Amino acid sequence: MHNQDLEQKLGLSCSRKYELKVNDNRSTMVSVKWEPDRTKVSLHRMFLNAPRNIMDDLACYIKQEKEEISPLVRAFIEDNLKKLDYSHLLDPRKLQVEGKKYNLKTLYDELNREYFDSKLKLNITWFGNCAKRNRSKITFGLYHDSLRLIKIHRMMDTFPEFMIKFVVYHEMLHHVCPSYFDDKGRHHVHSKEFKKMEAKYKDFDKANDWLRENQSNLFTYL
Repeated sequence: MHNQDLEQKLGLSCSRKYELKVNDNRSTMVSVKWEPDRTKVSLHRMFLNAPRNIMDDLACYIKQEKEEISPLVRAFIEDNLKKLDYSHLLDPRKLQVEGKKYNLKTLYDELNREYFDSKLKLNITWFGNCAKRNRSKITFGLYHDSLRLIKIHRMMDTFPEFMIKFVVYHEMLHHVCPSYFDDKGRHHVHSKEFKKMEAKYKDFDKANDWLRENQSNLFTYL
């Protein structure tokens, strides 16, 4: 589909000049810049095959008939983000799995065997600086959907093994039970299914007890 076809699919008025671009990046799915003489629109390629109702809602936002992107469009983006796979862009040589105490790949493989029958195909690496402790908050782990990448903060290299494995398992679940937008536009990061599976971790209670005992003088768990 060419940009002109996409513009027609959006039903954009000829009385206003539009510059429409289709992108394939990992961060911005919809970008609209309203300038005095034109409107510049950049859409991710996922919209090339979007259904009519999605394009109609999106057009309302582009034409400033709505102040915000509708929950329906946000849900469409969230659902399609799960299908995007940019993991081939990762350089395996730059993934750091060896810590002073733990090897992340070893921990990930153990969890993958125990809880997922080794079916998950994800990447994992350390991030952050273990030495920087003068902070009130820290994110233990992150999951990047499109890269199929789990990132674990280096500070966890000093934690008990049941804790770091709990965080790795938690991030693996973000792939298994992705976040979603409900019909009211609320973003749910941890679904009921996510929480149910998280509770299956064999040291779940032990890990949460450890967090409660240490969070006041360590970090906020996310």
